[in-house]
Amino acid sequence: MGWDWFLSILLFISVAGLTPGPNNIIAMSIGFNHGYRKVFPHLFGVLVGFPVMLLLIGLILRPLMEQYITAFLLLKYASIAYVFYLAWRIATTPVDKEIVSEKKITPITFWQSVAFQWINPKAWAGALITINVYIIPEHYRMSLLIAVILSMLSIFIAILSWTLIGKQIKRFLMHPKYVKIFNISMAVLLLVAVGMMIL
Repeated sequence: MGWDWFLSILLFISVAGLTPGPNNIIAMSIGFNHGYRKVFPHLFGVLVGFPVMLLLIGLILRPLMEQYITAFLLLKYASIAYVFYLAWRIATTPVDKEIVSEKKITPITFWQSVAFQWINPKAWAGALITINVYIIPEHYRMSLLIAVILSMLSIFIAILSWTLIGKQIKRFLMHPKYVKIFNISMAVLLLVAVGMMIL
């Protein structure tokens, strides 16, 4: 392992972590609809869920995926269906005066966020690319561990950044009409982000 490899995997994980995707869009939606503090269950859920997923794929699931292609295709389609449900939930978030005045529905919980990583197409794509492209066979466990650490750092920065963006946008969109437009836009962006990862 050299600096060229390290910089390469750092660039990939940073870009993958900071670009629009389900986790970041959920964070932005939480920041907009619920405020900054409410994002921490989601943040810690992703910080736990994705690294565990990356480790399990790297150490256990990779050989199984080559043998049971059909099962993993079914998982892929189930993931897409759930993301459609999640987009619908974001788009239909109540936006009456009580919602705008901070009395809001409960955002995604820690365990929901942990579980969501397993049906998040972007998480799967990122994990599989990391395992198949950036993990060095001669230093498999060490390079996998480095990938996990870099992923956690990228997740931390990305989730908090997207939440802050959502919270700042809220200052300019206090009318329920604009909140509704924002939520629908986030739902559409969520579907577009997933579509770009699966096509």
